[in-house]
Amino acid sequence: MSDSSNSKFPKEAEVVIVGVGGIVGSMLAYWLAEFGQKNVVGLEKSTIIPSDIASTAHASDFVYNTTHDKLGCWTTAFSRKFYEDNNFFLKKGGLEICRIDDHERWEELKRKVASGKAFGTNVRLISAAETVEKFPLIDEKSIKGAMWDPDAGLVVPRSQEVVNFAVESAKEKESLKTFTNTPAIGFETEDRKIVGVKTDKGTIKTNKVVIASGIWGP
Repeated sequence: MSDSSNSKFPKEAEVVIVGVGGIVGSMLAYWLAEFGQKNVVGLEKSTIIPSDIASTAHASDFVYNTTHDKLGCWTTAFSRKFYEDNNFFLKKGGLEICRIDDHERWEELKRKVASGKAFGTNVRLISAAETVEKFPLIDEKSIKGAMWDPDAGLVVPRSQEVVNFAVESAKEKESLKTFTNTPAIGFETEDRKIVGVKTDKGTIKTNKVVIASGIWGP
């Protein structure tokens, strides 16, 4: 991926993204560019983008559509459509299994199916026999059944490829400049408001900062 690290380090920006090398920071950069935002600076602690130290690099890349909250279901559906539209998604379906004697688990799966149906997903409960049809390695006698999500699948080839796509798209729209090996080390504030992001290469004046650095964040 191309990087702006050899260019002059910016003294100001409209928006600074701390942690642009992971899925959250890169997708933020993508959508800011789509909505016409200019002068966005992305900082990345790693020496490369996509980051090799962010949690995205270790993600399972599995997309499951059903949770107990409407926002979670909506955001997952939104993300899945983005992956599908850009050829990053392999729909295979997904199972959540219940053992034969785990009555509490079965009741939980019932509640989860009810939530999914209420919030627009296509999940349903299936029998032990149908579960084995979908995944023959399971011992039918040991399970009560499963929750089946026909729209679940995998981000392919990896989420890191999505990061690369998102960042490069933002750069092509002349919205984003990225700087690797550049962790944010602090913030400048005035009247309890952020007015700058400190790095070992200098301070970037800005009043809009998004911390997308996951476990590396403060």
